Amino acid sequence: LKLQFLYLIAQRVQPQATPKADPMSEAAVQRPESTLLLCGGAAVVAAAVWIWKKRAPCDEDRYAVLECIRNRRSVWPANYDKDPSRAPVDPAVVRSLLDAALWGPFHGANYAGHEHPARFVVLGRRAMREMQALTLAYYDRHWREVREECTEEAYRAWRHRTAEEIDGRWGPCSYMIAIVARRKSGPKTVLPEWEEAAATAAAVENMHIQSTRFPELACYWSSWHAAARDSREMKDFLGMAAEDRCMGFFMVAQKAPAFAEAKGRRQRDRALMQVEWRTD
Repeated sequence: LKLQFLYLIAQRVQPQATPKADPMSEAAVQRPESTLLLCGGAAVVAAAVWIWKKRAPCDEDRYAVLECIRNRRSVWPANYDKDPSRAPVDPAVVRSLLDAALWGPFHGANYAGHEHPARFVVLGRRAMREMQALTLAYYDRHWREVREECTEEAYRAWRHRTAEEIDGRWGPCSYMIAIVARRKSGPKTVLPEWEEAAATAAAVENMHIQSTRFPELACYWSSWHAAARDSREMKDFLGMAAEDRCMGFFMVAQKAPAFAEAKGRRQRDRALMQVEWRTD
């Protein structure tokens, strides 16, 4: 319908056919009617497009998934911008993501004195390296306990790869944001742990959706290395309470130019999700 509407408008503004004349003749030079008609036609088409965009939404538009949700995606480290001369992500962008996290749902809002159960620790360059060094140090001390099936040779190979990732895989990151679910976010009432964890996950999803405002941004929620993530050493490093739970790290980097310009692939078939309707 949109194309038919624009076609009809274009037909109405086309100049009437006239006998061909010498384009360099005095008459042709002195009469700009064709130019005026073309400019007028372009203005009418532009106005029609504006009216089309401002029209009342049809049913298909009303039920469509919001674009920011469809554009949310995890960007893996392989697609980060590895140019060493690049500027880091602006801290104002990170604050925007954290402001979005604040709008996630949490039951504590119903209880006086409760704060959001999510707590975020924003790690910059030096702190990121310290956290990764802590991870390696933990496994150096406990790898036989947490990786019983692993031989020393296999562990040494894994450790070498993981150490290289500090400047390699994770090197392009501007920030790693530690995701902490606090067990007690208020002075009195202790809510069920699963509710606090769910509220924290919802806050992180808000961050991911907010990241679509910045097309160059690359974000990814890493669960990190489980044993080190859950260790007492990590709790101390992040300033966590004993019962708090680290849920991984939200990586913030910039997309590689080629990846940023690539066409999106956001398609989801309803068959991917099991839904049962009991409405009779």
